Amino acid sequence: MDNRRKIAQLIIARLDGSDITKKYDYYRKLTRKGIGGFIIFGGKLKEVRDGIRRLQKEAEIPLFISSDLERGLGQHVEGGTLFPPAMAIAKAINQRSKGDIRLLRNAIDIMALEAKAVGINVIFAPVVDVNINPQNPIICTRAFSDNPRTVAWFGREFVKGIQKHGLIACAKHFPGHGDTTKDSHRELPVVRADMARLKRVELYPFKEVINTGVRIVMAGHLKVNAIDPKYPASLSAKTLKVFLRKKMGFDGLVITDAMNMEAVSKIAGGSCAKACLMALNAGADILLHPDNPEEVIDLLSSQGNEIIPEVERALDRILSVKKGLGKSQSELLSIRSVGTKSHRETAGELIRRSLGKIKSGISPDEELAVLIIDDDNAQSGKMFIKTVKKCCRKVKTIYIENTSKPDMQQLLNSLKGRTLVAAVFSKVSAWKGRSGISGELMALLKKAVRASRRSIVAGFCSPYILQEIKADQIINAYSDSEQAQEIVSELLISPALREKV
Repeated sequence: MDNRRKIAQLIIARLDGSDITKKYDYYRKLTRKGIGGFIIFGGKLKEVRDGIRRLQKEAEIPLFISSDLERGLGQHVEGGTLFPPAMAIAKAINQRSKGDIRLLRNAIDIMALEAKAVGINVIFAPVVDVNINPQNPIICTRAFSDNPRTVAWFGREFVKGIQKHGLIACAKHFPGHGDTTKDSHRELPVVRADMARLKRVELYPFKEVINTGVRIVMAGHLKVNAIDPKYPASLSAKTLKVFLRKKMGFDGLVITDAMNMEAVSKIAGGSCAKACLMALNAGADILLHPDNPEEVIDLLSSQGNEIIPEVERALDRILSVKKGLGKSQSELLSIRSVGTKSHRETAGELIRRSLGKIKSGISPDEELAVLIIDDDNAQSGKMFIKTVKKCCRKVKTIYIENTSKPDMQQLLNSLKGRTLVAAVFSKVSAWKGRSGISGELMALLKKAVRASRRSIVAGFCSPYILQEIKADQIINAYSDSEQAQEIVSELLISPALREKV
């Protein structure tokens, strides 16, 4: 294997599943050049499965086929089962209940087996960040908890559940992204906690999943001053070679977070390829999602013999892990086993258990004002409205986007004599920069609650958003999936009506 092919093995490139047929020649070219693997974004079940199979046949060395499946295959591949986010799962599961543990393990099995059915062999989960900052714009509901022991317990369950099926789990985002107020897709977060706090909180779940045998740890694009005040973890030899390897004893693969993120490219003068060179020298084995894989190969190849020891070090670890991929890839399951009714029911059961007790519902003859607060301007709430209208006859719908400028007095007048059912939608997503709703939308929601005869607020968002709201009934589903909207709206219907519907 020449040096260019060795370097290519260290790279996992982006693969857009929705364009896998149209861009197949490009993905095949990368594969023939020795690319280490792909990270899947989007696409339909059969097209993704067939495209992956064709690329694996082209590959001289098995490809890492990866995806951010924190919530199961449905998070990226159309037709897969979409589970609630980690925080909802932790809310749903009692660690002391054997029945709850069976439900959790069944859910993890489904996530792993559906990924396996389309040919994915690396799942970038679990998130073992401890979300101790309610203003965290990028972790938030992706974390299991703000309690390190809770995070560690669920992290261990996910690692064991994923890896028992021959897949590779990845714990992220080392050394811990839970106490940040910046999104590393846009800018560099800094964690200022001292080492005692880091060991007690951020590092505890990582130590636990390392002891459980997690195969990959993802280095975050964040600076942790107590470990290295100069460089972010993904570019820091002190963090990766010294702290993670020597002090924490991790001997698996170290992968960077996506290298197209601005938090690291800015440090390298805006060059993603130069940031990749820095990451390799810092101790990373795999360079994830550079914006131009061929440019990275060119730059690293131009370094001559100086970089070869780092390349060989990373390649040895990668090939050692890939030896075990052949067997699991030959056991691909039928895609008929993906997104089944029983799988959706398992996801639905987790959603129901995460919601808690409903104190008061709505009746068919109530005059309702359904207020949709859409922080993402994404036309959210359609399933929620549809389900409510199916059961209730007197429904007035009011839709407010982040960019809306409603007549406040007219809005408040429309609520008089009606029960307010407010549904709040706000995604935790890359590049957004915050996890809450805008100040204008929060003020509007508070006024609407005060003006209504009776108020029910349903959150399809971070639970921290709803802490300021004083409604008669608050229920939170943690995400905006259609299944969550349907379940919440059905549970709000009174038991007597539910029997008739």
